[in-house]
Amino acid sequence: MTDINRLHDISVKKFQRLLDYLEHVGIDSKTIAQQAGLDAKKLLSAPEQGTLPGYKYSALYENAAEAMQEMDIAVPWGAGIGSDVFRFMCYSIINCQNLEEALNRAARYQKMLYPITGYKITVNTSADITELRYEFNSDFANKQFTPKSWDRNEHSDAVAKASGLRVWFAFIGWLTARELQLTGLTISAPPVSEAYTTSMASLLGITPKFNAEHTALFFNSSALRARTVHTPTSLEAFLQHAVYSLITQDSRPASTSAAIRSLLANSGTGSLPSFEAMAEDLHMSPSSLRRRLHSEDTSYQELKDQYRCDIAMRQLRNPMLKIHEIGEQLGFLESSSFIRSFRNWAGLTPKQFRDQLDDLESTEPSNG
Repeated sequence: MTDINRLHDISVKKFQRLLDYLEHVGIDSKTIAQQAGLDAKKLLSAPEQGTLPGYKYSALYENAAEAMQEMDIAVPWGAGIGSDVFRFMCYSIINCQNLEEALNRAARYQKMLYPITGYKITVNTSADITELRYEFNSDFANKQFTPKSWDRNEHSDAVAKASGLRVWFAFIGWLTARELQLTGLTISAPPVSEAYTTSMASLLGITPKFNAEHTALFFNSSALRARTVHTPTSLEAFLQHAVYSLITQDSRPASTSAAIRSLLANSGTGSLPSFEAMAEDLHMSPSSLRRRLHSEDTSYQELKDQYRCDIAMRQLRNPMLKIHEIGEQLGFLESSSFIRSFRNWAGLTPKQFRDQLDDLESTEPSNG
């Protein structure tokens, strides 16, 4: 049985690196960790090979990004994800009809803010190939974000550029519910390490070429015609966990699954769309959607179960709600049906989940 709680675990080492980075740039990591519901002391002393749920990393990163924004300096990592700049760019493009319109509008938005942020995309299209170029002005980036004492200072330019491409690659997949098939990947900086190159190749499906003239993604221009599938409502669901959705991915992004998770938010907590209705929302035939989900090693039923389990767990953290009330909100007519389903999803009953809530919310990492 799949443990939904452990579906998207992140290595403790990644948490530790972020806390260490915050200290190097002059931000109190203990306070940021506490705001994210984490204990910095426990994290820093935990074995780095352990894991924690991805949503905890998302909370830590987003609180860190907010703290950096309060320094009145643009966040240079990951195309600004987690920042207000990224959020309002998303608002500016969400009603675009296709990928070409969305990218061109995003490019205009980022060009306007480039003097403030130091990063932007440009879109160069020919009949066959489109280049999405990510321009990052490393001289512009405030040196406070790349302190000499930081162990990645030497590679900060490459990390900033590569993380920007990673975010755009995954974000395009989310917008269109289709993984972008790349024909080229270039980074205008020296390689970080062999392991870093391998990680990039695993994520984006193509080996990056470092020391290139430009930092860019290349893909067939036909992809620009892909319909965007989201609404302002599903965008809000995405932005609540943008870091979790994009930057915590350490393997190929499941673009169709990610799009479905956001679209399910349109339905609230009651009756969820049928498979056929979801296929129509994604501008696919039911057979095409079934094949895409199969290629991502999941199914629509499993995604619905994950969504309901997530809602139920959030509701169970509210001691004012009775278990049968939560079941009714999720569309269960009988409390026993909800209890049985929750046990299948999470491996324990709703009451057991509440009883163990303090343990589940602690920062003790899993070694599994």
